[in-house]
Amino acid sequence: MSSASPSPRAVHASLLAALILCMPMTGVDTAPAIPTLRYDPPGGFVNGSDREATTWISENLDGVICVYPFRAFHGDFESVFRRELFRDWVSALYREDRLLAEPLFTPITVKGAEAAISAAFKNFNNGAPREHLRVAILAAGSVALVDFSANSPQAFQRNWGSISRLLNSLRVL
Repeated sequence: MSSASPSPRAVHASLLAALILCMPMTGVDTAPAIPTLRYDPPGGFVNGSDREATTWISENLDGVICVYPFRAFHGDFESVFRRELFRDWVSALYREDRLLAEPLFTPITVKGAEAAISAAFKNFNNGAPREHLRVAILAAGSVALVDFSANSPQAFQRNWGSISRLLNSLRVL
C-alpha cells in the first residue's frame, strides 16, 4: 500500500499556516477604544452639524452649542484646560479671540467620565462680546468638549434651561 505524497502547494500552504500561527501578535492595537459622548438633544435648538462637531443653533439665533467628540489626549487634563481651555480644539467660527475676564472653573460630574470641568467666561469672538461655557470631559485617555456661546448675558440666561438639561444628560459610553 503506497501513500501519496502531498503536493508542493499543500506543503507550502501548511508551512505558511504554521508560520502565521507562530508569529507574535505585534502591531495589534491594544489601546483602549475611543469613548463616545451621549446626551439628550437640547430643546429650543435645531441641529446644524458640521464636520468638526455636532452643532446646535438656538431657534432665536442667539446661542450655539458645539459638541466635539472624544479625541486622544496625553497630559495633565485639568492644568491644560485651565491654561488653554482646549481653545485650539474649537472650530475657528466659535473660538474666542480674547478673554474679557478670567474664567470661572467648576468641576462637574459626568456619568462614565474620569473627570470633567467647566469654564464660564466672557470673550470676544470675531469682534463681538459673547458669553461662554465650555465643558471638558476626560475618559480613557481622550477628551470631549461641549461648548456653548451666547450673544449676550440675556441670551445666555434665556437658553440656560436647555443647556442645563443637556449637561445633566451627558454620559460616556
